[in-house]
Amino acid sequence: MIKKSNHIILKIFFVLIILVSFNHNTFSRIIANRGDFIFDNNREGQFSMKSYIVEGAGYFMKSYSDYLILLNKVEMFEINSIDYNELKALLKKAIENMENAKKAYYNLKRMAKAAPYKQDLVNLLITFDYENFQKVRGLNRDTFKYVKVFLEKGDVRGVYCRLLKNSRNILYKLYLIKYSLKKYSFPDISSLWRVNQEYSRTIIFGQYAAEVFQSIIFEHKGECK
Repeated sequence: MIKKSNHIILKIFFVLIILVSFNHNTFSRIIANRGDFIFDNNREGQFSMKSYIVEGAGYFMKSYSDYLILLNKVEMFEINSIDYNELKALLKKAIENMENAKKAYYNLKRMAKAAPYKQDLVNLLITFDYENFQKVRGLNRDTFKYVKVFLEKGDVRGVYCRLLKNSRNILYKLYLIKYSLKKYSFPDISSLWRVNQEYSRTIIFGQYAAEVFQSIIFEHKGECK
């Protein structure tokens, strides 16, 4: 079981390393990409909604990458001894990157609140065939329903609020793990599981939102999906 679990973690880890090695524009295609197209005048000085979407996703994925390396160290502790200083350093990086993601999502939420929607694109979101989209693409129903709750009402701002809320929740749990490591105490394994779950759920939530945004924008432009 340990070997199988370790193999899965390593596969996820290497995928994330490949993603992190690309530029930040790559990340915008994974978490909530193209949501900025739903708004008018979505620019504030040199910053735009797109820049905050890209920045937030980039830092979020880097944080998860750091966390997966930490999980790999935990997974291997029965073979290799635990180096608590190494775990603390990895956790510090995960927290710093998530703090930056949270800041980006806060700015994104604030900018979206002040920007008007493009009503024609909102109407496409409201009339979108979510059930068929979920079935055709084989999306996880439980996760997609949370995306649907926001977007079937045209509530793109709600998606950004959810990303911010999830980032804050992950940070809170990371700090609890940090407290355990500070005392050189091995973290409760269930807490490690829950944090991993929240990271992965948030990424998939953001990805599904990006898929819907891309689909309606292509429809609006008359392009093939």
